[in-house]
Amino acid sequence: MSMKNVLLLGDSRRMGYEPFVREVLKEEAQVFGPAENGRWAGYTLNSLRFWLNDFPTPDVVHWNCGLWDLGDDYNLGRPFSLPDEYESAVERTVLVLRKLFPEAKIIFATTMPTTNPDTTGIRAYNDIICKVADKHGIPVDDLFATMHDKMVVYDAGDHLHLSDEGNAIVAAQVADAIQKVL
Repeated sequence: MSMKNVLLLGDSRRMGYEPFVREVLKEEAQVFGPAENGRWAGYTLNSLRFWLNDFPTPDVVHWNCGLWDLGDDYNLGRPFSLPDEYESAVERTVLVLRKLFPEAKIIFATTMPTTNPDTTGIRAYNDIICKVADKHGIPVDDLFATMHDKMVVYDAGDHLHLSDEGNAIVAAQVADAIQKVL
């Protein structure tokens, strides 16, 4: 079997689990991703035109953006990306990836929780991910469900990122989702 190319897209949390995914899949896939944090969905969408020149054509794309979209970084009483903006960016990402890589399998991942027990916003944006995924026949890797009761245990100390142990758990799930479509 020839090595497959796997592109991981997402924010700094993706950057945390990416080396672990690379290790799990080292015998069957070349795993790569931008050296840069993908931040919010619209930023990742816009940056694809710059990042993709650095990588081989992917056989699988695993996409994980959402937490930045939910942030109220300027205390305006609203998320950085309103729900309709988020949905539009997610859908356009599908269209762009399918245009550029018509043979590639796409996997969406739900946004993991933070240590904040209020997950209402994350759940609402995950519903958007699932809606777009369903519309386009894309499988969803439910990282939220996996880490929902574990974030406090595997918090790296900033209430947001995962410890190495947490990244290993997520990486095993991401690798499994990828292996299912390879």
